[in-house]
Amino acid sequence: MVLWTDIVERSTRNVRIERLWVEVGSQFARRWRAFFTRLERLFGLKADDASHLWLLHYLFLNLINEDCKDFQAEWNDHPISGPEAKNQSPSDMRFIAESKQIQIDDEPHEGVHPETLEKYYGVEGDPLVRRAGQTGAGHPEDEPNNEVAEMIARISADQDHAIRHEAIDVPATTSPFESNEGLALFRTSLEQAVTQNVMPEGFEDVCGEWEESEGIGSGRRGERRLLIRLPAEIWKPRALAWARSYQIMLCVNETMNQI
Repeated sequence: MVLWTDIVERSTRNVRIERLWVEVGSQFARRWRAFFTRLERLFGLKADDASHLWLLHYLFLNLINEDCKDFQAEWNDHPISGPEAKNQSPSDMRFIAESKQIQIDDEPHEGVHPETLEKYYGVEGDPLVRRAGQTGAGHPEDEPNNEVAEMIARISADQDHAIRHEAIDVPATTSPFESNEGLALFRTSLEQAVTQNVMPEGFEDVCGEWEESEGIGSGRRGERRLLIRLPAEIWKPRALAWARSYQIMLCVNETMNQI
C-alpha cells in the first residue's frame, strides 16, 4: 500500500528537477518542438522515418547542442533562493565547495555505498581494484581490470531504487545513402545549392507569409494547446535548409539508383 505521505515526500524531492525541465522547455526545447511540428505539417517530415531523423541530425544537432550549452551556462549562473543557497548560483556553490577541504566521515554519508564515495571523493580517474595481496607490481596501467566493471555494476544495482522509470527508447537514425559516393554527392550538391541560393521547388508557395506561431500539445495527454513563437528571421532559414536538403536527398537517391 502506498501512503499519501510517501507520495508527498516523493513529490517534494522531485520539485527542483521538475522545475528545471519547465525551464528547459520554455527557454528552447519547445521552440524546436514547434519547429519540427511545422516541418511535419508543411515540409514532409516523418518522425518515424529513420532517414528523416538522420537528416534532422545532420542539419540541426549542432544548433540544438549549442542551445543546450547556452542554457547550461545561464542556469549555472542564476541565483538560487533559500536559507541554504543564500542566492548563490550553482557555479558559486561549486567554487566554494572546491575551495574547501572535504572531510569524509560516516555520518553525513550514511546509506551511500563506500565504493561510490571512493569513486567521487577519491583520486582522479577510474578506481583500480586489487585482490587481497595484490600490489599491482608487474601489471601495466592499461591492463584490463574486469573487477572495475563488476564494481560499477554493483554500484549501479545499489542505485536502482532511485530510478522510477524504464530507459527511454531513442529512435534509430539511418543514413539514406547506401554508399559513400551517394553521401559525397549529397554534400557537394547541398554546398552548391547553398552557395547559389537555390530555392526548393514550391518552398515559397508552401511558406507564403511565414506564420510567427505554431501550436503544440501540452500536458500529460496533450490536451492543452500552446502557441510557440517562431520568429521568421531565425526559423524560416532553418525551414529552407530542411526543404532544400530534403529535395536534394531524394534527387541523389534517385540518381544513385539509376547508376
